[in-house]
Amino acid sequence: MSKIVIIAPSKEFADTVRSVVKKSSYKIYAPKDDRDFSFEETVPIAKQEEALGAEVIITRGGQATLLKKKVSIPVVEVKMTVLDILRTVHTLKSRYKRIGLIGVENIICDYRELGSYIDIQTYPVFSYEHDLDMQVRNALADHVEFIVGDGMSVDYAKRFGLPGIKLMPSSASVREAVEIAENLVRARFLEGTKNEQFRMVLETAQDAILIISNEGQVLLANNRAIHLLNRERTDIINYPIHDVLNGEKSLLNLLTQSQEFREEIVHVRNSVLSVSKRRIMVADDPIGWVLTLQDVTQIQKLEQSIRRKLNHTGFVAKRSLEDMIAVSPAMKNVVEKIKYFSRTNSTTLLLGETGTGKELIAQSIHNHSDRKNRPFVPINCGALPSNLLESELFGYEPGAFTGAHRNGKAGLFELAHTGTIFLDEVGEIPLDLQSRLLRVIQEREVMRVGGSSIIPIDVRIIAATHRDLQSDIRNGKFRADLFYRLHILPISIPPLRGRKEDIPLLVDVLLTKISERYQCRKPRLPEPFITKLKDFSWPGNIRELENVLERIVVLFNAEIPHDDVLQEIVEELAVNDRAATLTNEQSGGFDSVLNGTLEDIEKQVILRQLDQFGGNKELTAKHLGISRATLWRKLKEN
Repeated sequence: MSKIVIIAPSKEFADTVRSVVKKSSYKIYAPKDDRDFSFEETVPIAKQEEALGAEVIITRGGQATLLKKKVSIPVVEVKMTVLDILRTVHTLKSRYKRIGLIGVENIICDYRELGSYIDIQTYPVFSYEHDLDMQVRNALADHVEFIVGDGMSVDYAKRFGLPGIKLMPSSASVREAVEIAENLVRARFLEGTKNEQFRMVLETAQDAILIISNEGQVLLANNRAIHLLNRERTDIINYPIHDVLNGEKSLLNLLTQSQEFREEIVHVRNSVLSVSKRRIMVADDPIGWVLTLQDVTQIQKLEQSIRRKLNHTGFVAKRSLEDMIAVSPAMKNVVEKIKYFSRTNSTTLLLGETGTGKELIAQSIHNHSDRKNRPFVPINCGALPSNLLESELFGYEPGAFTGAHRNGKAGLFELAHTGTIFLDEVGEIPLDLQSRLLRVIQEREVMRVGGSSIIPIDVRIIAATHRDLQSDIRNGKFRADLFYRLHILPISIPPLRGRKEDIPLLVDVLLTKISERYQCRKPRLPEPFITKLKDFSWPGNIRELENVLERIVVLFNAEIPHDDVLQEIVEELAVNDRAATLTNEQSGGFDSVLNGTLEDIEKQVILRQLDQFGGNKELTAKHLGISRATLWRKLKEN
């Protein structure tokens, strides 16, 4: 397909064109003999090329005048200049006294004045059908000896014995016409590009979009609008908006407002729409309106889809405050801290023994915060070796190490962007990684392993540990500066033995969950047994309690007397408690410090009681029978 087609009415003109046009991409039509193309020949050629995708036609003279009326694509005329006419007439002046200039207006240029300047007669032809014969006869009556003009006029004059020569445009005129044609093709391409870009923006938009004229006529509508309005495109475009929305009274009442508005809610059939109306301005002149309609029900479905995908990746917090059991004063304090801490973006440190529910609290903080619809990314820092933990936390570039994915990998800090990262067992992070983690917390930016670029991140950090980090600092196992970066909003989670009031409700909730998992009937435990459960120390905390209850659910479905099952569990828990007490004494328990000074004994008792209550100073002070202020003073002294 050629975008530029040249129709040369004569062989002479074709020769001039070929001397200028060297590109083989141009298609040139020309007669094969000395005869010029007739109008009956050029019109079918032009229409055929237009149908094949031609964008511009180049021709001259009367052919140009005619084809402009016959085809819809641009027709560029090779202009005949005054200089071309003067050059031709000048060569004839020495042989002929009476010379006539005959042809269509666009060939002989400004015929009204040209003849007087060069002392020749002009015979303008406005229509070959009506004027040509008359003008040739006028030239004969004026005793013209030689004719200069366009091809058709000269050929017609020869029938009457009047010799003549065809005017030929110069190479410069042909070159100028070709440049104009190329600019037109380029402009059409740019216009087509912009139109296609506009169309793609319109069609890929998530909203239904309508362009409305000042008179209220629909000029454009994207596919989403067509689908939303449930109408054919032909029933929307170029129709008044009142006709298009006929029957949707609430929407029409909204659109009749003369001012702009945003995100107004309106009910249309079975959908809820958010509608906006904005003015379209060109050079301070209003030329129409753009209407955007969002299907709120679809947005809700999209949000649910996104949440399902997040859930599929595991980066979603499933637990909340409603899942927490808080009857005891200690747990009520924890719940209050969660409510207030979640309003901030500050780093939170969860301190508590294994099995006390640190991840439940972390998820509750996330789900009670403004980040609840963002990722929640947990990682157990103690479950991975040092080199693997680094690449998991910070990601790595392609080829960073042997076995690395060829495309690299985003780290968990990047995946948690705009959300929360939960660093469980943060006390297990090796010292060489603690400095990198400290920088991430300080600067809120990461650098992948093997990378050289800084990646800014926006994350809420929640860390958790069962270790005594201050003791680890003294022993050189944990960086003090990292501790103080983490210890901004601390929450000390009491062990189960420090919140015995919660045990009955915990038992009920856990039994329900376990029974649903096993799809069996929930067992009813006798009150004396539940009361007995409060007497044990539960070193494994809630996790240990849940394991015991799971065993009860399973054994209650076996052919074993229920009393025997419960008695066996009570005896086992009692044995475990005695073993734990013995182990504690053998490893330097309470009795082993009685040989020290009074100050040593007091210090050991306070520290052990503080450890027993998971660092909760309020419960420790209450158990020791002293005030919190006294406890703080003694801790500071020691």
